[in-house]
Amino acid sequence: MSTPMSTKRAMASVQKRIDNQTQIYPPLDYSFHNAQQLEDAVVEPRAPQNGPKLVKQGDRYNSYGINLNHNTLNGPLETLPDFLRTILVNPNALSTLDLSFNVFTEIPIVVTQFPALKCFYFHKNMLSDMTEVQKLAPLKQLKYLTLHGNPIEITVPYLRSYILALLPGLRSLNCTPVTKGDRKISEVWEGMNKPLLPNYTNKKPIE
Repeated sequence: MSTPMSTKRAMASVQKRIDNQTQIYPPLDYSFHNAQQLEDAVVEPRAPQNGPKLVKQGDRYNSYGINLNHNTLNGPLETLPDFLRTILVNPNALSTLDLSFNVFTEIPIVVTQFPALKCFYFHKNMLSDMTEVQKLAPLKQLKYLTLHGNPIEITVPYLRSYILALLPGLRSLNCTPVTKGDRKISEVWEGMNKPLLPNYTNKKPIE
């Protein structure tokens, strides 16, 4: 009979293997297509000039990342899950998604369908509603997030504290490491602004 500790160790071992594979297999690059819809961007992925080569298994790629940056994408991206199922060997293990430098006005809810997502790049879009960040709360593995260059960066002066209160597991926000000081400030801010936070905010110890 497995104990909670042995189960935790097994999960950590699996995650370590995934992290190692993530470094071996490069992300699929669909950037710089000026695509307004996902279907316009998903031609053959651009081959990396340096580093690891793309690896195929049958008709699908061994990859844990998708780059869709530098397009003109907007909207819910409803077809993204189906697209990933057609091109990735293990779509449920997607760990990196780059949607930066597009024209999104909201965070596509479909990103929450990828529970292994660790890195979500969403800078340089048109996000103006800070409550959109609440959509990311179910992503318990999320460690790296970028939102700089969106309108909320200017209109919400307490944005960093707000995001860290929503997503306490983050290690880096806007390409800046999250410090103990950041967490303390966020905790103080949270205590003074609970009405701004959803009831489901899940404060977990940082491992």
